[in-house]
Amino acid sequence: MSSKWQSRVQALVPLTEQEESVKELLEGLHVQCQAHTVFPYRGRSMVVDFFLPGPNLVIECWRSESRRGSALMWVEKNAAYVDLKFARLKDGYPGIRCLGFVEALQVDLDSLKRIVGAVMVHADSMLYDMEELGNMLRDFGA
Repeated sequence: MSSKWQSRVQALVPLTEQEESVKELLEGLHVQCQAHTVFPYRGRSMVVDFFLPGPNLVIECWRSESRRGSALMWVEKNAAYVDLKFARLKDGYPGIRCLGFVEALQVDLDSLKRIVGAVMVHADSMLYDMEELGNMLRDFGA
């Protein structure tokens, strides 16, 4: 399966509610972005939530609205998957920067940062709320 074909397919995949919010934030800040971007890697393809070509930045988003215990297990498991994706992106695309954006609405921030931060060793930045993300992205606006 070619990355061009996969890019066309990914363009048809609807954004999650969280991704829609991030896209609106990026557009409001006049930051050029590509949603569900496909990166070829060693004969396979990786899809990222957002790619910002100007700052060469990938953003991966995930959110849990589950109870604390379930939420922490899920965000930790997802963090491991995202961290592997970030490691492969950095291997295949030197100079790329990777930002993780995770929200767990039923979890205290200190626990979330401790659990996710321990796993996300390949992230250049980890952010945990939309205001924090907006402050960071403001610098990339037109």
